Amino acid sequence: MQTRTIGLSEVPIAEELLRTVENMHNQIFKYSRDAEGQYVVTLSVGKIASEFGLEGDRIEDILLEDATRLMPLFEKAYNGQVVEYESERDGRVFHTILSPVHIDGKVREVIGSCTEITERKQIEQQLLEAQELYSSLVEDTLIGVYIAFVEQEGFVYVNPRLADMFGYTQEEMVTMTAAELAVPEGRETIREHQRLRMDGDRRNLHYPFRGLCKDGRVIDVEVLQKTSMYKGKPAVIGILQDVTERKQAEEMVRKSELLSVVGQMAAGVAHEIRNPLTSLKGFVQLLKTHGGKQEYFSIMLSELNRIEFIISEFLVLAKPQAVVHRLCEIKPLLDHIIALAKTHAIMNNVQIITQYEPNLPCINAEENQIKQVFLNLLKNAIEAMPNGGEVRVSVRREETIVISFQDQGCGIPEDRIAKLGEPFYTTKESGTGLGLMVSFKIISHHGGNISVDSKVGVGTTFEVRLPVP
Repeated sequence: MQTRTIGLSEVPIAEELLRTVENMHNQIFKYSRDAEGQYVVTLSVGKIASEFGLEGDRIEDILLEDATRLMPLFEKAYNGQVVEYESERDGRVFHTILSPVHIDGKVREVIGSCTEITERKQIEQQLLEAQELYSSLVEDTLIGVYIAFVEQEGFVYVNPRLADMFGYTQEEMVTMTAAELAVPEGRETIREHQRLRMDGDRRNLHYPFRGLCKDGRVIDVEVLQKTSMYKGKPAVIGILQDVTERKQAEEMVRKSELLSVVGQMAAGVAHEIRNPLTSLKGFVQLLKTHGGKQEYFSIMLSELNRIEFIISEFLVLAKPQAVVHRLCEIKPLLDHIIALAKTHAIMNNVQIITQYEPNLPCINAEENQIKQVFLNLLKNAIEAMPNGGEVRVSVRREETIVISFQDQGCGIPEDRIAKLGEPFYTTKESGTGLGLMVSFKIISHHGGNISVDSKVGVGTTFEVRLPVP
């Protein structure tokens, strides 16, 4: 036997080659046809051979119950074709390759290589199940899902729910761009997000937009998207949710709470209007008796203006109006609310003190919604002091505009502060818990937030932070 020297030891080349082959395969075997025409294993080495003891046996005896299925393959290999197949034994899976050996133009024997692939098959099955589960979740979910390459405007994939949401077919949507799904005035925002992605911005995005359906309907949509990889390329994977009904419900709650606040203050309004009406009646009687004096007319006009202001402010708050954001000065807006709440404060023996920093910038807001928040917070502060006291309303400029409502009431326990703003959670006996919920939601939609600081027996401060345009 030929050998070669490795260091101080000599390893036969045939044995080294056999060891290498065994490390690559679980079994190497050969078979040929004997004098009786039976296929007999003439060589079998490797881990599987050691486990099952296969050398010297007939192929049919080795294959056992698989003989009927596999014998034609062994016949095909002996007829000169390379054959591959998979088989199972004792719960294990094996992959076998049969390669014919030609001598003088005839097949004299077949060399087989058998490798156990049980673990690979298990992994493949797990991947298949995971893929089927993922496909089922994406295809059957009630939320719209899409995939789009970062470098391209169009969709690569949309699920059935997303197509149904906008009234298109999946085939139609993969020919469209995301901007085409928005109302015209909102398309530039979506294009800007696309430009940021192309410039390398990989932040997760969560934003609302108004969607335009195929039939012309307009829906409110929220989108959450993140950047990942798809087919080796940077891609955006996003989910869309139709929040039209939720928005309508929130608006109904907001209007209901506003009407509730207006109703609760009705007694104060009646009192506020009764005083100037009494004055007017008195001056009318004086006019009848003594004739008109210019100072009488000035006082009467002033009182009439007061009544008109109170009524018009409540009507503006209560009647339905389109939501339009515009630049608003914060000081006049607060002054209007304080004027409305002043009678309510007087009836509760509360004094309202204001403190505004000079040169305050404007805010971009829906005026009536912001008024509703301020009215609710001021009313809460007044009612937190049944025995009277002071409410300080202040405005200061930081990175944002900060509007503070500070009372001297009984305060709120620390464990209850975190629950403020939850539906139907209230610290007042007659409260609904919807006022703060609506206020938190309105300020959130304006890009701001509300914070609460309170000490039991000292008082509570609500701070509203609104962004500066």
